Amino acid sequence: MIDLILSATIPPLLIAYFVYRNDLYEKEPHGLVIKTFFLGCALVIPMIVIEMVTELLFTNLFIFSLIGVALVEEGVKYVALLKFNYGKEDFNEPYDGIVYSLIITMGFALVENIMYVVNSGDMGSSVATLRTLTAIPMHATCGIVMGYFLGLAKIEGENKTRNLALAIVVPVLIHGLYNYFIFIELFALSLLIVVLGIRYSLKAIKIHQEKSPFKNRPE
Repeated sequence: MIDLILSATIPPLLIAYFVYRNDLYEKEPHGLVIKTFFLGCALVIPMIVIEMVTELLFTNLFIFSLIGVALVEEGVKYVALLKFNYGKEDFNEPYDGIVYSLIITMGFALVENIMYVVNSGDMGSSVATLRTLTAIPMHATCGIVMGYFLGLAKIEGENKTRNLALAIVVPVLIHGLYNYFIFIELFALSLLIVVLGIRYSLKAIKIHQEKSPFKNRPE
């Protein structure tokens, strides 16, 4: 059981560490990062409750994937980020959006991963490996994309409404299509979304690193 829990927790923590470490010019306070992570863990509860309701409301598989799952999960994270992180004084460079969004996402993904792995019985190890290669990178992609647009909205100011909208719309589309292709067993397309998402995420990280107002600050 301990091995299963470790296999479920290590990948989200490694991704969180990777993104935090790449905050090159002004790292976020440890306390705020930790609070954000545990907030993400706690968001699993409202997500589960809402998804139980949407499962009864939406019988169309595509609509359920897009709204009943993706919009619920991304929407709850989005609201939490706006309420808890967006207005913080420490959110003072574009990359901070990626940090907070990814951290809250990995908190949720860690708890969800443990639930899937522990409840898979003898298949727990296989499920952990599969999710490490697919679901966890997908969640990370959605977190980074959401944070990318939140960073633009908070720091640049221009097109704020557009960027706030894209911060929820784009992750919902990524997440919804990924789930839908899984449901209809088009696994190659789900994997393609993951691969493209990773590439876009790495590009988004570099873009916001370059936009940091602290990049050329004297040591």
